[in-house]
Amino acid sequence: MFGQLNTMLSSFLLISLVIYPVFSQAPPYDPSPFDITGTIDSLKLDSTSTNPLRGGSITVDGNVITVPTNLLATLPAITVAWPELFDNGVANLPGGVTWEAHVIGNRVGGSNIAGLVYISQKFAQSLQGFITSINIGTGHFTIGASNIDCVLNDPAGRFGLQQSGNELWTADPDNPSIHAVNGFPVCIPRSTTDSLCPAKNRPNDPATGRPVTTLTFKDPATLTPTDPDPRQMLPLAVGDYVTVSGTEISGTLWVNNLVANLAIFTAAGTKPAYVTCEEAIFGIVTTQPGEIGQSRAVAWTTDVGGGLMDWFALDVDPCTGQTTERTLNVAMQPNSATQPLGRAVYRTPVKTDLTPATRYVGFRMASGTTLGAGNLTAGEFIQPVFDYIFPEPLDFGAPLFPNAFEVIPYLALGGGPYTPGRPGFPAPASPAIVGQLNPWPGVPAPAATSCAPAPTTTIASSTTLTSVTSPTATVKPPVDTIVITSATGRNQRGATTLTVTATTTSKDPAIILSITAAGQNPVGLSPMTLVSPGSWSFVATVKSKPLTVTVTSSFGGGPVTANVA
Repeated sequence: MFGQLNTMLSSFLLISLVIYPVFSQAPPYDPSPFDITGTIDSLKLDSTSTNPLRGGSITVDGNVITVPTNLLATLPAITVAWPELFDNGVANLPGGVTWEAHVIGNRVGGSNIAGLVYISQKFAQSLQGFITSINIGTGHFTIGASNIDCVLNDPAGRFGLQQSGNELWTADPDNPSIHAVNGFPVCIPRSTTDSLCPAKNRPNDPATGRPVTTLTFKDPATLTPTDPDPRQMLPLAVGDYVTVSGTEISGTLWVNNLVANLAIFTAAGTKPAYVTCEEAIFGIVTTQPGEIGQSRAVAWTTDVGGGLMDWFALDVDPCTGQTTERTLNVAMQPNSATQPLGRAVYRTPVKTDLTPATRYVGFRMASGTTLGAGNLTAGEFIQPVFDYIFPEPLDFGAPLFPNAFEVIPYLALGGGPYTPGRPGFPAPASPAIVGQLNPWPGVPAPAATSCAPAPTTTIASSTTLTSVTSPTATVKPPVDTIVITSATGRNQRGATTLTVTATTTSKDPAIILSITAAGQNPVGLSPMTLVSPGSWSFVATVKSKPLTVTVTSSFGGGPVTANVA
């Protein structure tokens, strides 16, 4: 009986296999697009290359995606080359928790190839609550009923005490990413007498006896010594309602973005007036016969009179890296009675072509800029584009258009000389140019950019030196003068945060300042960070305080050496 049953089962299984075969076939069309947001399973760095711009791979929810050479990943506050995400070959994703990625690309020849990569610990993270305590000795503060421990991830010490957190996930050192709703920069006091975060900027409300939540500064030209001063930041206080996001490490949230529910304004038409960006969305226009997304943006200003702001794109020369501002000619929508004071909204008419798409856009007050609180450039805000809208088919069921990366110049042509975005990350020994993504995430690959070679010197014979230069003559810039304005080493939690600021007489956008440090744990040649034209800074975490620092420039300035305090 069991033999008959086995025979019957075998026959059934055989029939089932015949009726329900398993097929493996190529996709109906190639290339095809993908847009994936999910949990990072792994990050890998190409181990077969030493190219400082080499790629690797990222696996998101089981989807293995090739990361091309020359791809720069966008993090919450900075943009970095793929190798900058690794320490000794290990991905720098701290906290022991899951991390997330948003990857846009195309499937080409059976492989997923990325065109754009965004990484964050939690994209949707938004913690809110009242500040319940502030420790000015450590810079830590707590929020909410659960007293969540927070600290500003601020290696530059821009918004409070310098913190030796993870530099990859830093607060934005160049824009007010720690701010009131309408953009005024706020801070955690470093002491009770902190002149950069002065108590006078947060007077008490006579009616409540608590720090004010709304304030309009006077014209700086009319200030008395006791008046609140818009040229310095506004201190946060216990009882402020804040929205924060950041990186969770060992039970502490290292904050890279904070928005305080405060309405802080500057006098109409005066400087400084601060700007922040709420969103910037870029609609990609191509010849594909699909629906074109609307480009739009929302920005804020502290100017109590509203003021006009220009929305502009930053085009980058693929060989020199020089940026050119291009106004997008999108008018601010008129303020309405229901629109909050200081909010600027930009919306393009449908199918408006703002080509070419750029990595960064900016917003600037028509009244101009000035150096403001914390040495931030007041009056403008530079924002990476986090949202590109590619054309979508008008007919459901029709093949989806591949993502048109070829119309984004910084992907198709390149982005000029490479400078690490991660604070303290060493620059390559030999200059590198950010070129076209390779492999290219599409078919066919656009024509690559050919940059003129840098001047070189070669030996023609044992006795004759022949100088060979590029076809394009280069005018050598004048030698600049460097001044080291500060050099300090602060020990915290067993490590030292080295902070150096310097100025140069040259404001040429092509100049690069570099720094070395001497001591028990020396720092090799590393690039400094441009704060504003002529003003540079450097922050790094080292095991022990260096004795001296030395600064040089690519225009021949220096070397200039200073002791570390």
